[in-house]
Amino acid sequence: MQSSHFIQTNSNSRRRSQSEFLPTAMRVVFALIVVCALLIAGFTFYPEWTRLSAMKHDLALQTTRLEELKKSTSQHEQEVHLLETDKEYLELIARDRLDLMKDGETIFRLSSSKPRS
Repeated sequence: MQSSHFIQTNSNSRRRSQSEFLPTAMRVVFALIVVCALLIAGFTFYPEWTRLSAMKHDLALQTTRLEELKKSTSQHEQEVHLLETDKEYLELIARDRLDLMKDGETIFRLSSSKPRS
């Protein structure tokens, strides 16, 4: 009679250990599935994320370059306007660039470190 009691107790402990094992195993499997899904999402979106970052950096550089070109264009347009409308400015530029002088004038050139354009 004692042997049947021992068998019954042993099977109860197996049931208990199985009932505790299944939820733990399910949690581990669920955690692995979540980790795998995150890794797949990371590998999928990381190249696009880096490409987007590079494009934003390039856009900032291009915007800066555009602003510089707008300033330069504005200065050139102003100079063209002065050359077309202001005779004194035209004469000054022509005399300076072509080394011309009026009768009775003396030109003094001081050397500078920066080149003339």
